[in-house]
Amino acid sequence: MYILTRFRQMPVTLLLIAANVLVYLLTIMAGMDLWWGNGQQLLRWGANYWPLTVGRREYWRLLTSMFLHAGWWHLLTNMLGLFIAGVFLERVVRPLRFIIAYLLTGLIADYASVLFHRNMVGVGASGAIFGIYGVFFALLTTRLFPPAARHNFLGYISLFILLNLLVAGFSQDIDNAAHLTGFLCGMLTGYAFYFTLTEADGLRLPRR
Repeated sequence: MYILTRFRQMPVTLLLIAANVLVYLLTIMAGMDLWWGNGQQLLRWGANYWPLTVGRREYWRLLTSMFLHAGWWHLLTNMLGLFIAGVFLERVVRPLRFIIAYLLTGLIADYASVLFHRNMVGVGASGAIFGIYGVFFALLTTRLFPPAARHNFLGYISLFILLNLLVAGFSQDIDNAAHLTGFLCGMLTGYAFYFTLTEADGLRLPRR
C-alpha cells in the first residue's frame, strides 16, 4: 500500500519512464541492436544531429531524441536516475512543474549537444534528467525545505554530480555539453519555481 501511494505521487515520472521504455522496445522490434544503438537507425527514429536538426530545420528532433537510447544500459542508467529524482521531487513541485522542467531543460540541453557536437548523433534523456537534478539542487539552496533535509539532500546531489564528473573524465562518450547545460538550466528553473511554491510544498519532501 505504501509503495502504491508513493507511485501515485509521481505520475509524470512513471509516465516518462514508460514512454522511454516503450520507444526503446519499439526500436528493438524494428531491428535495433539490444546492446548498442546504430546511428543510421537512430536517425530514422528522430535522433539529434546538427545537419538535420539545424541544417534542415528539423527541430522536432530536439524532442524525439530525448526518448531514444543507444542500448539497454544507456536506458537503464537514465531511467534509474529519473526514478530517484522523481521519487523525491515530483510530489514537491507537482506534476505540471515537473514535466515543464523536464521538457524545457531537455530541449535546451539537446540544442547545446548538437551545437558543441556537430558531427555526432545524439540520443538520450540525460540532459533532461540533469535538468531535474538542477531544479532539485536549486530548491535545496533556498529555504523551501527544513534545514536538516537541505543538508542531507545537498550532500546526495553533490555526490551525484561528482560521480558523473569522474565518469565523464574517463569516457569519451559522455555528452558533457548536454549534462552541464541541462543542470544549469534546471537550476534557473528551480529558482523560478521557488517563488511559486510554499512552505507546505517543502514539507512534502519524503524523508526516506
